Amino acid sequence: MKQMRKRPQHETDLPSFPRPHPTNARELAFVVLHDHKQTSTFVSRLLTGHFLPKADATVTALDRQLATELVFGVVRRQTTLNALIQPHIQRPRQNVEGALWTLLQLGAYQLVFLSSVPAHAAVNETVELANWLRMPRWSGFLNGVLRSVSRSVMDDFIEEPAADAVPVSDGRYRKLRQPIFAKPQTNFCNYVARAFSFPRWLIERWQQRFGPDELLRLGFWFNTPANICLRVNSLLTDRDAVLSAFARMNIEAWPGQHPESVWLASPVWVEDLPGFQEGQFLVQDESAMSAGFLLAPQPGETVLDLCAAPGTKTTHMAELMQNRGTIIAADVRRDRLALIEENCRRLKIDIVETRLISADTSNVPLGPFNAALVDAPCSNTGVLGKRPEARWRINPHELDELATLQKKLLQAAIERLQPTGRIVYSTCSIEPEENQNIVRAVLAEQPDVRLVEKIKHIPGHSADGGYQELIRRK
Repeated sequence: MKQMRKRPQHETDLPSFPRPHPTNARELAFVVLHDHKQTSTFVSRLLTGHFLPKADATVTALDRQLATELVFGVVRRQTTLNALIQPHIQRPRQNVEGALWTLLQLGAYQLVFLSSVPAHAAVNETVELANWLRMPRWSGFLNGVLRSVSRSVMDDFIEEPAADAVPVSDGRYRKLRQPIFAKPQTNFCNYVARAFSFPRWLIERWQQRFGPDELLRLGFWFNTPANICLRVNSLLTDRDAVLSAFARMNIEAWPGQHPESVWLASPVWVEDLPGFQEGQFLVQDESAMSAGFLLAPQPGETVLDLCAAPGTKTTHMAELMQNRGTIIAADVRRDRLALIEENCRRLKIDIVETRLISADTSNVPLGPFNAALVDAPCSNTGVLGKRPEARWRINPHELDELATLQKKLLQAAIERLQPTGRIVYSTCSIEPEENQNIVRAVLAEQPDVRLVEKIKHIPGHSADGGYQELIRRK
């Protein structure tokens, strides 16, 4: 069993009295970030817990947007924020309490990356958080450090990377009064890792495949809040009707590349949109939708969906099948299967049967199946912007472990296909070891299957990154 890391004392530094209840965006952002650091729970799950009806009735829709921006931004850009903060602190990093460092990151993020927040407001509101936490002894330190950070940041922008410039958005770099990063001309990999906030090993890996311009483009894409894409439930409505309903509520949206996709212009709490509770749509990126279109399940077929939770691709296949036939949605966690069942209920889908399976795939239903989707667990390197923790949760050794599991899942699905059956192997990774290398290795051992079509989704070319291959039994 993997041992839990013993936390240094400075990471559990808040007083023992009951924590104040968050009533605004910054308080909520701090609570979520602090809880994330203590428990490693996904920040989206923590935010959702606060956003549920009546959970935080005092938090407005605008507060939800700002809190989400702050939380996702601090988690994504933590290495950059640490580099910006450290020069203005005299004591060693380990002597700054963990919660106090979180406050520094929150303040610095607003000062550097949120042009809509005045500098004095970013400083004052962050200092006020210390008082809200009943830690007034932090106030002077916070005020001094954040004002120093504010003075170090200029209002000038350039369009080329530099040791004294921090990448912000839209290909722009905000000038600093002093260099804090490596010179990109002499140590490009180190600059990208710290200035864009990625693990050094991942940038070194990408540098072997991508040129400098593409690396910078990926850095900006993964650090920019993504637009929300919806998939319209074709069983209940159509895209024109959904767009019309949004227009009546002054919600700006536009049709996507797929006939069922809708893009939202601004971040919103999706559950508040007209039609959500009625099951008219759910959130799904266009690159993920293409897996269902590639498999093209037909009404009346029997389909296996391996690693199906939370059910976005499962429900898409059910809609393509006109809710006729059978989908066996399998996953290794019972709580994750509950998410599939919840999505099916809301979307009025009743052809999905959930199955709990073991990690060794020994109890995967035998079939035979007309078709199968293997949405394999992966490193998530194609969706690092949408899943802010993902870049920090993976390591090079896990890629080998994932590849072993991915190969096993694909082999298990092939064994359960009927003659002439078909499979889509899908990931949200951009690493060859998790994508084409897996398919090639399996096909080399399975002479009765052949590759039919592959789709490589490049991050930022209209949607998230990922990979899909259609395989058919001969």
